[in-house]
Amino acid sequence: MAYAAYRESFGANRCYAPPEERGQIQKLVVLDFTIPSGDGFQVRRLLANCPDTGVVRCVPQPHDSWVRLEIQLPADRVTEVMHVLMTCIPSGEIGGLTSWRRHMTEHGLTHGF
Repeated sequence: MAYAAYRESFGANRCYAPPEERGQIQKLVVLDFTIPSGDGFQVRRLLANCPDTGVVRCVPQPHDSWVRLEIQLPADRVTEVMHVLMTCIPSGEIGGLTSWRRHMTEHGLTHGF
């Protein structure tokens, strides 16, 4: 049995939904996931099988041969997607989990869409 090497990111942002977002049917969150660059294609194929889930941003780290993926997914499927990633990818780093609105405001879009 193989063990995956995951490191928890301390100080990660918690998923915070403003009051106007709480009434929505489907809340979206963004998960940061850092992996070796060679595993990027495999992760994208795995996420293609997860409904309403996909990579919204890919940040390469060429000096380390790693890539940070920002994965958008419904809030009610976080455990399902994390289980898929942890069981199928041999190594990686699971980072912060933020709301979609907070993710968009961090990238300069204040209206959150």
